[in-house]
Amino acid sequence: MVNASLTQGRLGLPISQRHAIVTQLLKKAGTDSADMASFRQVSNLSFLSKVVERAVANELTEYLPANNLLPCFQSAYRKRHSTKTAMLRVVSDTLMAIDERQVTLLGMLDLSAAFDCVHGRRHGF
Repeated sequence: MVNASLTQGRLGLPISQRHAIVTQLLKKAGTDSADMASFRQVSNLSFLSKVVERAVANELTEYLPANNLLPCFQSAYRKRHSTKTAMLRVVSDTLMAIDERQVTLLGMLDLSAAFDCVHGRRHGF
């Protein structure tokens, strides 16, 4: 089933294994449980779906870097890269620009709650 999913490019599982159980969880302790905006949806997938997901993730993490398909400064989803390496790069670039007396601007965007507004539904894939 895993190989079929990978070669066909679609989830090759029986219909009974293509459903997620969506549970509502409070985003933060102490928030108003009467307010639906205080909840986030968590999807629990079947075991077989998780196996296929892991196989796809493994294939992609090998294929993308091997074929130079990731931006050279991308830190997410790469071995030996992290938020620390990304921040070190930003600090290093900033300090180098200052040393060269260049104007330096840093725009930052906080996406920590970006997906809190996504509404989950119970459905198949």
